[in-house]
Amino acid sequence: MFSLLARLFILGASALGCATVMAQMFSPGYALSGAPMSNFLSTSYLTQSVSNSLASPSEGKSERRAAPGLRPFKEGGLSADLKARTAGPSLMPARMAQHYPAQQRPQAQALFEDLLARYAQVERQFEIPRGDLPGAVAAFLAGSWMGLHNADFPDAQFRPVVEQMRSILANNPQLQAAADTEKREMYEQMAILGMLMAGTQMGLKQKADAAIERNMRVTARAYLEQFLKTDADRVHMTAAGLVLR
Repeated sequence: MFSLLARLFILGASALGCATVMAQMFSPGYALSGAPMSNFLSTSYLTQSVSNSLASPSEGKSERRAAPGLRPFKEGGLSADLKARTAGPSLMPARMAQHYPAQQRPQAQALFEDLLARYAQVERQFEIPRGDLPGAVAAFLAGSWMGLHNADFPDAQFRPVVEQMRSILANNPQLQAAADTEKREMYEQMAILGMLMAGTQMGLKQKADAAIERNMRVTARAYLEQFLKTDADRVHMTAAGLVLR
């Protein structure tokens, strides 16, 4: 039985001909060595800034100490600083597709655009505001966790991760000062990668492929370690959110 979150991720894959389309993006030719997947997190300056701040507490600002899971979990109010504008053409699908060979870019861009559109279903189902940055970051972390462990992400643990990310991002000065375009880039990137990783994992449940699974796990590990600046094996998802052990 798939979790609700997993079923929503599968919807994103079905639009382009079932989840194996996503899995094909992790073919052996796109292993992390020189692969486009390893470069995606470097395509957004704001994403890198937020990632760095999670691992680098500001001097004299102990309340900003990064380690997710070591911060208190609390419900946070919505803030315009944590919301990306979603009107108009998307920004990241075409940019991310540039990492692929020229003949594959149209298919990659179409996939990324579809995943971004389908991510809206995740927002609606879990009552996350449209364009919410904490929600997109949580989707990225959940999808990466699914890819690393090749396992479903429990529905009950998703919302706590969203609110935990809200608490963390609310104290991020780079995010507060970011331009609307930068916020949108980060939002789209996080949502697309979360859907891609989770959709690949779900596709492998329907059609196993040892090489794709191996590359998926390697890529998911790299994403978590790039973003959280810690060993991915320390990352655990609990009823209180993401915890480092």
